[in-house]
Amino acid sequence: MGGDRPRIVVTLNYDKLHHDCIDAGLLEADTPITASELRILACDAEILPAILGGASETLDVGRAQRLVAPAIRTALVLRDRGCVYPGCNAPPSVCHAHHIVPWWAGGTTALNNLALVCPHHHGLIEPARDGPPQHRWEMRIADDGIPEVLPPDHYDPQRRPRRHQRFRLPPSR
Repeated sequence: MGGDRPRIVVTLNYDKLHHDCIDAGLLEADTPITASELRILACDAEILPAILGGASETLDVGRAQRLVAPAIRTALVLRDRGCVYPGCNAPPSVCHAHHIVPWWAGGTTALNNLALVCPHHHGLIEPARDGPPQHRWEMRIADDGIPEVLPPDHYDPQRRPRRHQRFRLPPSR
């Protein structure tokens, strides 16, 4: 319609998609692979799956979906509990779902590439399309799955990551 190609999205659970990729020769049976990696492999094969959780909630919808689906938004609210910028107490209801690797740069709409930020902090951490990234505030997801902010090099030459206080562990007794 109107010059756009038809798009079909097939939803499969992880085990079914894994088995189908093995049957299609895209994957060896004993290859360990995450749901996200499996989705990317299937996407490269012209399959666009939406990875579902136990109650058929959408966990990962691939490159065809830029906007955050309700299930992913719920997961973001549960993880982030508001703006993740250190010191900000904006509630989830006013926050944007920020793509850490931008959509225009190939970033996915998946929990491991999203963080909640208020409109003010969204403007600070939105990557520029030109210029060195170390000159701006940046965001990343740490190995433990928690969003962190990296200051520009003129603010902190070591660019030490900062976390919102809600993610800090309480002191041990």
